[in-house]
Amino acid sequence: MKQLIKAAAPLLAVLLLSSCGGSKEPPQEYTLEEETIPSLTALVSLENVQFEEKTGEGDTLTYVYSGLSNGGEIAKEYTQALKSDQKCTIASDSETSAAPDFTASSGQALAARELEDSEQLFLLTIQWEETSCSVTPSLADADAMPPSMEDQSITLDDAAALLEAMSPSQLGLAGSSMSEYLVYPQEGTVFLDDQPCLLLNVYAAADHQYQGSYLLTVPALQVYTLDRATGEASPIS
Repeated sequence: MKQLIKAAAPLLAVLLLSSCGGSKEPPQEYTLEEETIPSLTALVSLENVQFEEKTGEGDTLTYVYSGLSNGGEIAKEYTQALKSDQKCTIASDSETSAAPDFTASSGQALAARELEDSEQLFLLTIQWEETSCSVTPSLADADAMPPSMEDQSITLDDAAALLEAMSPSQLGLAGSSMSEYLVYPQEGTVFLDDQPCLLLNVYAAADHQYQGSYLLTVPALQVYTLDRATGEASPIS
């Protein structure tokens, strides 16, 4: 675990490391031993990017892409492609399965893919600043990432029960009891800033009139009020 945290040092520290031969063409894949994974430029279209390879401790290579319009957006697009195309697990750090906040001016995301016939992961430490993004590949033990969201998911019935246990006032509804309402979870997963959520619709029990929609994040179980007209979501404290 200590090695993982050390490898995920801030981008500024990476930039202070020695260069590995100056400017090169960005690779189409990252290679460790006999394992490969598509690179940033293989999955994300970049124009006029400035590219360098940096060498860190233990000859660890970091691929640095600068001159970007928005480092966070590039990191977001890359991690989404890794998740959908490469079946990677995405997290902000090695301790929790919380989704990275790509709207921040700087930050980090971890992308991990299980290796066949191995107890190791192909791990990418993806860090961004306002106009740059770096990727550091490494091999890590399988327990170097938190359990995936699927392992911490809840059933639709559980999600409905969680909402029913709240008070109407918490949800912005009239009345004194949630027994006056019916909660219907919707099949499938929706995303709020890359965080998976369940969508729940609430109707009045008396006349089945629609009253509102709510998002429940998984696995954090944070409830948001959803404005279907604008698509905006507001957290419920």
